[in-house]
Amino acid sequence: MDDLTFRKTVLAEPFTTNSDVIEAAKNDPNKLAFWNEIKAMETELQAAMNIPVPDTLAERLILRQSISEHKKEYKRRPWYLALAASVLLASVLSVSMIFTGDSKFTNDVYAHAEHVEYELMKSKKVDLDAINNKLASFNGQVNGDIGEVLSANYCYLDKIKSLHMIIRGEHGLTSLFVVPDAITQGMSSSFSNGIFEGASFLLESAKIIVVGENKSDVQELEHLAKSALLFSA
Repeated sequence: MDDLTFRKTVLAEPFTTNSDVIEAAKNDPNKLAFWNEIKAMETELQAAMNIPVPDTLAERLILRQSISEHKKEYKRRPWYLALAASVLLASVLSVSMIFTGDSKFTNDVYAHAEHVEYELMKSKKVDLDAINNKLASFNGQVNGDIGEVLSANYCYLDKIKSLHMIIRGEHGLTSLFVVPDAITQGMSSSFSNGIFEGASFLLESAKIIVVGENKSDVQELEHLAKSALLFSA
């Protein structure tokens, strides 16, 4: 497949399963790099357009009404009472934002988890050496049983280079992401969007994020990762 046809095809359908496109990408690193870039952009676009309605939407609307009423009452209150009320409202708003789990970073995690089947189409089963070579860029290594790893590829979560590993669980496929901890310090230790269950935890300098449709698979992989993955600070 010539370069122009290849580019037109992947621009029209970034996640195409066209065998000619897949074969061309395998044989040409430049085509593969271009395709990966287009898929990453499409994934970010889908994540931006697929923001779930927060579970706390009703509470936010009530909070907005409360803020409006608070502003009306503000001038009639002593300054110290107004300050105390403002601090309380700010605290409620902060807690609401923390627990919604609707950050762009989390949405990118969901978007990548949705495309695991496609990722496997273009990936070969990896051995331990290949996994450790990629983990090395995060100062990590596998030093135990982490399950059957079907693929391990770099990806981008909110433009941050990460390692996405797809692991076979008892009930299906589960994703494990390795991300620099400094990028995700505010991420909740558990999250869900009604389809995927997720967990995150710190291993020295790396944040590990586990996501899957089956909660028991997520819990099992979380347990394995904590004992099998080693990272240096």
